[in-house]
Amino acid sequence: MSRFTIPRDLYHGKGSLEALKALTGTKAIVVVGGGSMKRFGFLDKVVEYLKEAGMEVQLFEGVEPDPSVETVMKGAAAMTEFQPDWIVSIGGGSPIDAAKAMWAFYEYPETTFEDLCIPFNFPTLRTKAKFCAIPSTSGTATEVTAFSVITDYAKGIKYPLADFNITPDVAIVDPELAETMPKKLTAHTGMDAMTHAVEAYVSTLNSDYNA
Repeated sequence: MSRFTIPRDLYHGKGSLEALKALTGTKAIVVVGGGSMKRFGFLDKVVEYLKEAGMEVQLFEGVEPDPSVETVMKGAAAMTEFQPDWIVSIGGGSPIDAAKAMWAFYEYPETTFEDLCIPFNFPTLRTKAKFCAIPSTSGTATEVTAFSVITDYAKGIKYPLADFNITPDVAIVDPELAETMPKKLTAHTGMDAMTHAVEAYVSTLNSDYNA
């Protein structure tokens, strides 16, 4: 038996960022990486749309490339204090991956990182919050998958976390975000996306959905 899990809702096309207005909740925390989303005005738009949806909004900024366990725990602590019912992450794969792990620690503070490193061992999520992912690049597909990569720098190891629980509830794929990438990054992430597509096609575990 196989399983294919994707977000319940996937909004796409120019201007689809406005779909945030349709989210229902009272509080949203926005997890973001470096300054590009702020610099190009997208972070302000996200906050504006969430407020139009009637939510109080808090930011968790500065998620680094290859996010660390420490950053994940800081984000989870911020969520515990703020108590959001929506976690919204915008940017490349790093902030979205980090937010997925933060989500687990927010809902289950007693969970250890070692627990999450065991494939498909996450506790049942959505007891406190839902998750919305907004990618700004191509290639990682973390906005529609059940995977996250977190780095333990003390051990020098990147850990792939895998569980259907961390598949986002909502994905918003607005090409206006990707259009702000430098040409070099556009080329690199485009090759990443193509590589993933070929990999899915030739995989011995492929299915009608990815073939």
